[in-house]
Amino acid sequence: MRCFVFIIILFFVSKSGNAQIETHWADTTIHPESEKAYFFTNRKPKKTDDGSVAFRNRWTRQTDNLYFCLFDYEGDSILLKYQATKTCEKHEFPTDAVENNMFHRIFYDLTVRKGIKRINFIVPGYAKTFKAQVYNYMYRLEEQYGDALQENTVFITYAWGTQAMPEFYYKAKRSANRAANDFAIFQHLLEDFLADSAFFAQYPDDVKINLVCMSMGNQLLKRYMIKREKQDIDFVPVYNWTVFIGSDAAYDSFDEGKGFDNLELMSDSVLVLVNRKDGPLRMSRWMNAKTRLGISGPRHLETLPDNVVVWDITSLISWEDLPAMGHDYFLRNQEIRDSLIHMQSKLP
Repeated sequence: MRCFVFIIILFFVSKSGNAQIETHWADTTIHPESEKAYFFTNRKPKKTDDGSVAFRNRWTRQTDNLYFCLFDYEGDSILLKYQATKTCEKHEFPTDAVENNMFHRIFYDLTVRKGIKRINFIVPGYAKTFKAQVYNYMYRLEEQYGDALQENTVFITYAWGTQAMPEFYYKAKRSANRAANDFAIFQHLLEDFLADSAFFAQYPDDVKINLVCMSMGNQLLKRYMIKREKQDIDFVPVYNWTVFIGSDAAYDSFDEGKGFDNLELMSDSVLVLVNRKDGPLRMSRWMNAKTRLGISGPRHLETLPDNVVVWDITSLISWEDLPAMGHDYFLRNQEIRDSLIHMQSKLP
């Protein structure tokens, strides 16, 4: 079935109307195979010659859409499952209840059918085309962490559009700002689902939900939180653990009004990794005229909330990390990987 047929189907299966988020099912099939992983993207689908599902490889604009998919590792292919479209104003975040929320299916599939106890949402960083995020990043993520965590943990990646050329760094910041508006769709879907007391009265409520932001993905989350605060939308507890890795947000991001000062309202615990040898963040510090959170840590350690932990991993950076200028340690450094796995296994 060709990609444009999938898009037509989206408008005929389980459609909700007159809402801040309209939802459309493309495929309601349950896939029991373990070699499939969920991801979602705000990129535009495109028509392909072989009839496969594909998305724009380089896309830096806001789309007001999220497409939820399964990636088939064995077949190296994508299954388009669901579309959520934001219909409110371009910069307005949704607050209304959602009909046909995809997370009911995701959580039932993962937690009830497969016994998953931890779900990690990953927001990748800068210079990631769609192919890099899905056909490279997700493979590496599975390779580095899948074997150790496959018994009870999954990773779900947000393949958001970023600028692929490092020399156009300022465009990546713009893209993060735009993608923050599309991230609001995801966040609202998740919060709307977690508020469904009827669902959790029927099924176990013992899954841990974590958010891991990489590099420019930290900037995306920061912009989302600032915009949400300006719209007077209350923050609600969602995540057990939020992890900042190679954070390309400013070091004052935990100061009042700078975004992360509200993070304690969304997350039980926050972990900030600091690497003073991070080459790309050193360049970012020069380009922004302000040091970055991932290279120096928060500006005022003495006023941080008790749930924020700063871990300096500079001494753990090895020769193996140098080809990526010390910035890719999450998927490259085994000692850091093992420590993060250990930390996660000890979470209450």
